[in-house]
Amino acid sequence: MGRRMRGAAATAGLWLLALGSLLALRGGPPATRAPEDPRPRRAARGGDPAPAPRSPLPPPLARDARGGSLKTFRALLTLAAGADGAPPRPRGPPRGHVPAERAAVRGGVFWSRGLEEQVPRGFSETQAAAWLAAVRGARVVALERGGCGRSSNRLARFADGTRACVRYGISPEQIQGEALSYYLARLLGLQRHVPPLALARVGARGAQWAQVQEELRAAHWAEGSVVSLTRWLPNLTDVVVPAPWRSEDGRLRPLRDAGGELSNLSQAELVDLVQWTDLILFDYLTANFDRLVSNLFSLQWDPRVMQRATSNLHRGPGGALVFLDNEAGLVHGYRVAGMWDKYNEPLLQSVCVFRERTARRVLELRRGQDAAARLLRLYRRHEPGFPELAALADPHAQLLQRRLDFLAKHILHCQAKYGRRPGT
Repeated sequence: MGRRMRGAAATAGLWLLALGSLLALRGGPPATRAPEDPRPRRAARGGDPAPAPRSPLPPPLARDARGGSLKTFRALLTLAAGADGAPPRPRGPPRGHVPAERAAVRGGVFWSRGLEEQVPRGFSETQAAAWLAAVRGARVVALERGGCGRSSNRLARFADGTRACVRYGISPEQIQGEALSYYLARLLGLQRHVPPLALARVGARGAQWAQVQEELRAAHWAEGSVVSLTRWLPNLTDVVVPAPWRSEDGRLRPLRDAGGELSNLSQAELVDLVQWTDLILFDYLTANFDRLVSNLFSLQWDPRVMQRATSNLHRGPGGALVFLDNEAGLVHGYRVAGMWDKYNEPLLQSVCVFRERTARRVLELRRGQDAAARLLRLYRRHEPGFPELAALADPHAQLLQRRLDFLAKHILHCQAKYGRRPGT
């Protein structure tokens, strides 16, 4: 009896710690996301800077409007592309599907080059450099509440009219996690999905904050604190988890090309999956629990959570996925990785199709066994004025390398199991 009571107490304690992680990150208790959520849809970060709810109901996506069942991955893949009640055409491939000569996957485990070329461009290295240069000399003329997530953040307007989300961490490790996650994305070649970022130091002296001293006092930002600034992005829309990871029983279905299952998906769906596989790899490496993993955690009380908008993920006007608010990554995420890896690892293992360039970067970082050192060099080259956020603690640097090793082994396992020699 005593052992059972102690076991129950330990389980309850872990559950409360997990809730506490989300509470610390979001500045409030995690939303339960009840099935009938009366709150309005999250406004895109453009036009109206009003505060956005954390768990909005997303607009139905075109591919979700078929009226078809979402029971399992395989069942979904057998649906016709235009399953709206009309009889199928007797000849020719379904409209919007990829013909055989433009297959989605090559070699069994890599997205085809033709499909990768269809992925929206997103953010470029040139944009990142321009943003860094612009923020360095920009004067903030207004700080407003709302439109940038947590209540401690602010929407800033510069003298030239440019707007930026300024994130003030509850603790310095959140800004460090945001910044280092950004530079890790660049190391991995994923910068197209992460908005350009620059750091700044809050202060009463100097021209940058001179016109908003009253707003700074109202925000209760500590003098000398480091904040992150990312360009405010208009016209973003919510994103719902694709069908392979959205099932009625909450179980993850493996994403792989065995049996030609992916051939039944439309071009738009495949382009989406290319981006999602990069996201899942990125969130595993950074141990980010405040995106898809938090949805998996919430399944225990809300079976429909995977049909709702995904936290900290949006779609830009051009169709590219935008990975926002990465402050849970690397530092805070690594501190609590033991509580969240029971969700992160199965999510990673549900993917056996990859962007070849991403896989190559991972394998290169594994071979070098110097990922933390390379991350540090990249950060220092771009943000030399903020050395206090530069380096991961030794245990976290080692954990980053171990996660890269685990990911590399997973990629090689998929190649061994599903890969094919060229021409087969």
